[in-house]
Amino acid sequence: MRPIQHGAMARYFLIIALVASSYAADAQDLRYSWLDMSYMAQDVGRSGSLSPLPGQVVDISATDGAGVRFRGSVGTWKNFYLVFDYGSTDIDLKGVVTNSNTGFVQEIEDEFDYTAVRGGIGLRFPLRYDTDIFGEVTYDSLDLDFGSFAGEDFDMGRKEIGGTLGARTMFGDHVQAYLHARYTAVGDADLTTGIFDTDTLFGVGVAWELIRGLSLVGDYESGEFSSLSIGFRLDLSEE
Repeated sequence: MRPIQHGAMARYFLIIALVASSYAADAQDLRYSWLDMSYMAQDVGRSGSLSPLPGQVVDISATDGAGVRFRGSVGTWKNFYLVFDYGSTDIDLKGVVTNSNTGFVQEIEDEFDYTAVRGGIGLRFPLRYDTDIFGEVTYDSLDLDFGSFAGEDFDMGRKEIGGTLGARTMFGDHVQAYLHARYTAVGDADLTTGIFDTDTLFGVGVAWELIRGLSLVGDYESGEFSSLSIGFRLDLSEE
């Protein structure tokens, strides 16, 4: 799964936003109290190399994987709301252990745990009854748990502040479309140095209400670590 180029994604978002603003009408109000439960596929595409002992080198290559994602929103209070996002995936991992002193070479295949957690506060800016612009400030956490093949330690973890800007709109009474640009200080990771880097991700998605209070949702987020999520949303509003 290759990430979509940011420039092309930004153009797609602009087109969607213009269409949403022009044609969304006679729709129900946007809601900010819900819970998502999704299957998530993820593309990591990173390699690293460490030498835990003299003459011994461990090379790893991480590709893609799948797992679960739980997201939610609770609000609104004077247009403020709370958000949280938890995702955990098992990423495919290949490793090669080489010892130049003994000529030992071993290839290993395994999985590692990729866990991302975000939580924070958001503020909506209604443009019309069925269209909002929103901003969010979150505390982002990313943990990469590799385990160990031959004494090396590729494990990484960090927590930093992030932010999101986006828009939501309704198409009729049952379909909601949304898009966003999200900045995070834990969006990329160098597996050799153990250093995290920033990233700006672009996402687009849709929620289709199947029955009252239950929607089918799907979205794609493009960045250094891209993801595709498909699942269900429960409406937690009291209305």
